[in-house]
Amino acid sequence: MPTTLQQLAAHRELSALRAVLECPLKASALREGAAVDSGTGPAWLAFLCPAHSEELPGWPGVQTHADNGSMRCGTVLDYRSAEQLLQSHADLWLTPLTGVQPESFGGVWSEVLDQADRVLLDRAEREAGGEDSPLQSMLTMMGLACRSAAEDDLKQATVALGYCETIALSL
Repeated sequence: MPTTLQQLAAHRELSALRAVLECPLKASALREGAAVDSGTGPAWLAFLCPAHSEELPGWPGVQTHADNGSMRCGTVLDYRSAEQLLQSHADLWLTPLTGVQPESFGGVWSEVLDQADRVLLDRAEREAGGEDSPLQSMLTMMGLACRSAAEDDLKQATVALGYCETIALSL
């Protein structure tokens, strides 16, 4: 008999693998996000430990299932489109970190990411944390996201932003 994860993820293309929490524990719960479109599977699946199973800001779940520690707490399997992933990144960490509002740029993600990159670069110059600082690592990945978005490869931009999201946890 297939596991809950196998049933929820079956035959679906994964858009992103994200780490949205810094937690060393194994998951005991699998939370599913609402379907993006009627009749489709969940938009995302989040693996959570007991401490995080009831609250994960920005990730309202529609149903929670038991999990046997198949993933680390904070791991999210995301099945949304590139546009939806970009908006999720903006909502959860990019706008809070940079103040850049996507709606101010009319949905042109290359411009949103360029502005966010400038804000982060200004911050890095003020803080002068050195080449090994998390902010410098984030700037490297933001540069990749900006180039990908400028080339209209939003899916690749979301990959780079996934790394930025993980780095942002340490800022």
